[in-house]
Amino acid sequence: MVTVNSFSKYFNMTGWRLGWLVVPDALVADFEKVAQNLFICASAVAQHAALACFTPEALAIYDERKAEFHRRRDLIVPALESLGLHVPVRPDGAFYVYADCRQVNHPAAGDADKLTQAMLHDAGVVMVPGQDFGPHTAQDYIRISYATSRQNIEEAMARLEKLFR
Repeated sequence: MVTVNSFSKYFNMTGWRLGWLVVPDALVADFEKVAQNLFICASAVAQHAALACFTPEALAIYDERKAEFHRRRDLIVPALESLGLHVPVRPDGAFYVYADCRQVNHPAAGDADKLTQAMLHDAGVVMVPGQDFGPHTAQDYIRISYATSRQNIEEAMARLEKLFR
C-alpha cells in the first residue's frame, strides 16, 4: 500500500507544495529515483513550517478545528435533509456535502444548474452544481461547502427553507 498526503488542507499550507509518501520498504529505492528526477527538495522555510505543525500546541489547534468541522457537518446534513436535499454519503474528512436535489420542493428539482441559479438569485445562497465535479448523474447533485461559520450555515438554511416551502 502507498499513502500520499500533503500539508495543504489539514495544516492550512495550500500552495506550499509540501507532502509525503509512505511506501513499503521494497519500493523505497524506486520512489527515491523518481523523487530525485522530479525535484531537489522542499524549501527550508516550508520544511520548518511543516515541523511547526507537529508541536503539541499546533496539534491541539488542528484537533479543535477538526471538531468544529464535525459540528458544522452535524448541523448542515440534517438541515439539508429536512429541505429535501438527500445526502447519500455523510462526509468524513471533507468540508463539503454532495446532496441529491431530485426531491426538493422546487420547479428546478433534478436540474442542479437551474436549482443553484434559483438559490443564488431568489435566496442569496451560493451552492455549486454537480456538473463541476464529474459527469455521472451530476445534474442530480449539488455541492455545499460548510467551510463557513455555523451562523452562516443557519442563515443559509433558513433562506432555503423559505425558498422551498
